[in-house]
Amino acid sequence: MTTLTCYNQGCGEKFTEEENKDGICQHHPGGPVFHDAYKGWSCCKKRSTDFTEFLNIAGCTKAKHNPIKPVQVEKKKEKPLDVGEVVEDGPKLMKQKPPVAKVERPSDEIPKMKLKSTIAGSLKTALQKYKEKVELEKLSLNANENDNSIQVGAPCKHNSCDTKFVTEDSDNSACVHHPGYPVFHEGYKFWTCCNKRTSDFNEFLKQGGCENGKHEWMKPSEVAEKKSTCRYDWHQTGNNVLISVYAKTCDPDKCLVEANPTNLHAIIAFNGGSNTFELDLNLNGVIDPGASSVEYMGTKVEIKMKKLEAFSWPKLEFTKTS
Repeated sequence: MTTLTCYNQGCGEKFTEEENKDGICQHHPGGPVFHDAYKGWSCCKKRSTDFTEFLNIAGCTKAKHNPIKPVQVEKKKEKPLDVGEVVEDGPKLMKQKPPVAKVERPSDEIPKMKLKSTIAGSLKTALQKYKEKVELEKLSLNANENDNSIQVGAPCKHNSCDTKFVTEDSDNSACVHHPGYPVFHEGYKFWTCCNKRTSDFNEFLKQGGCENGKHEWMKPSEVAEKKSTCRYDWHQTGNNVLISVYAKTCDPDKCLVEANPTNLHAIIAFNGGSNTFELDLNLNGVIDPGASSVEYMGTKVEIKMKKLEAFSWPKLEFTKTS
């Protein structure tokens, strides 16, 4: 005698045709239901959170065994959408968005406009302290204000030159220095005059000068106001490009930050306005000057430029191709 398998849900027993009588098969005529961690059958109300217990729920209906294996419905393979193809989803229609047209680069000759500015509380405090410090230094230097002689121990003004004046023979020693200024950008540190890049700050400080020259010794009245260098860095978000100019105690009344869609020009007066730093950039992308701004802080100036197109700039400055 041939042994058959019952395909009723919840049964699965082996039987022969002679044994197959009414009421021999206890099964679930409904389908399985899985909802909110509960498992059960649509034909009865028994539910369980344990899968093994769910499999052991006895059938709620008795009938003959079913030897016919149910037909598996083959899933329809979805065809990828063609460009511009419309897909109906209930009452709504969805289609691919058309590509955004690239904005044509405007002329560099468009007149620049001054960016909106704000002054942080940290800068107001720093400026007040700076003015008090300057007043005290003026009082202490009054006795030597007409003394222009070089003092022993006076440092050289040039960047990266650590030589100090000892005797007149010091004038004959080599002055190896950097005529440019330092730049810190995307983790790299370098001087604009030689462009030797490093990611290690200590290695950057060890970089010797790239130009030989003559020492310029600081006079007594200049020791308190050694010439400062100014560095800047930049980063971007989806909608903005931000430039940070690391200049302490800026005087906003003496600063100017202006731009057109493709150019930025900035004059930053720092150290209480006694030093200036100028930045002139031909931007890699297009900005909206009216939606851009500048914030003056105690230790830096942050220029926030609104992108006209929300794409990532590969670099800050635009390079013209011939």
